[in-house]
Amino acid sequence: MRLISLFVYSLQWLAVAASPTLLGLFVGGMISLQSGQFNSLTIIAWGAVGFIIGGFWAESIRKQVGLSHFFGRLAGARDKPKNRS
Repeated sequence: MRLISLFVYSLQWLAVAASPTLLGLFVGGMISLQSGQFNSLTIIAWGAVGFIIGGFWAESIRKQVGLSHFFGRLAGARDKPKNRS
């Protein structure tokens, strides 16, 4: 059970770190396209910067509230406030 728990916990950590990584890849792609030539090194570098930022963010969440609690709050958040009529 410990192995499965560690696996799920690792997936939660990667899920938090993935959003800045994807943003970094997007920024790198836009910069690469703006320069007029496709440069994969630029995209990889920006993706690495995004992953480092995402790693720090995931560790911050893990230490402050916990990853399971963080995702529980995301899943339980309401999109609209209750209508009090």
